[in-house]
Amino acid sequence: MWGAAFTLAVDKSIFTHNHSFLYQIFWLPFHIVLAYFSILVYKKAAFGIRYKDISIDSIFKDLHSNYRAVIAALLLVTPFIIEDLVEGYASLQENFSTLGNASWVMIGPIWIIEWLMLAVIWSRVLATIRLTVKTYNPKYVDDNLDRLLILSPNSPFLQAGVENALINLLYAISTIAYIQYTGGESSDYQNVVISAALVLFSFLTSFFYLRMRVNDALERLVMQYAVVLNAEYVDNILARKSFGSLKLNTSLVDSFVLFRPPKLSNRAFQRTTIVRASLLMQSLQQFGYSEDIAVPMALEAIKYGQYEQKLASLGIVELQGVLLRIGSPLIMVVAKSGVFAGLR
Repeated sequence: MWGAAFTLAVDKSIFTHNHSFLYQIFWLPFHIVLAYFSILVYKKAAFGIRYKDISIDSIFKDLHSNYRAVIAALLLVTPFIIEDLVEGYASLQENFSTLGNASWVMIGPIWIIEWLMLAVIWSRVLATIRLTVKTYNPKYVDDNLDRLLILSPNSPFLQAGVENALINLLYAISTIAYIQYTGGESSDYQNVVISAALVLFSFLTSFFYLRMRVNDALERLVMQYAVVLNAEYVDNILARKSFGSLKLNTSLVDSFVLFRPPKLSNRAFQRTTIVRASLLMQSLQQFGYSEDIAVPMALEAIKYGQYEQKLASLGIVELQGVLLRIGSPLIMVVAKSGVFAGLR
């Protein structure tokens, strides 16, 4: 396209010295590459597909099956396409004597393709929300607590959020470089802000939804333990009194039932206490130990304790990664836009 525009230019010297046109040699393929990688990130998170196994045909099928997110992204970029074409037409009229129809090629197809590629990126970011809600239903979370919290605590959707934030960072850097190179206005930074907002919104939705679902699953699990508890026995255990004919070891209750790991929330500690009291009761009923707890119950208690500790940190590392990646360009945008210039 750039070659066709160069051929159509009346004054080719002016065309080759136009910073905006020169930057498109890099920026158009860069948009396409980022859109491609956004699709890879999404498909890897959704289906566990390795990057090298993703075909062009599967990409089109993916866009078709997630048409709602694609439509939403297209609606988001349409006003910007119209705005660019209106401003581009004014520039075309002003420079027609030197650039001729070359401006039509540079302003029309190239700018539209770049916006469409940005729409693809935004659609993949938005589609992650649907994936999270669809995947993490109560039954799935109940059946996969070990996988979610112990075996593989890094959710693929949260990881996708981190990778989308990296794509956003690269896009932001290229956009800021374009504005600096071509002398763009502060309003040109709006795309950087919108992209960052969409990435953050999508990630936080997945982040809080996953944590909420896991928390609800733990509540249901604790209720299962609580059902087998006799309230009187629990009160006796917590008061360190006798359990039937057995006299409880005070240190056992303190070290097993009432021990509170550091940084455990009040609700998490309450749930942990119920689980441990239930397990101690089962141990006393089945094995009759008064000085110690049976190994199976001890292991079950350790496992539940891991659930609570992992829930407390679930997604925190990914959240930090996302904030770091989207925060850096936003700080640069604020600095370049002169928002705080009047405060000096």
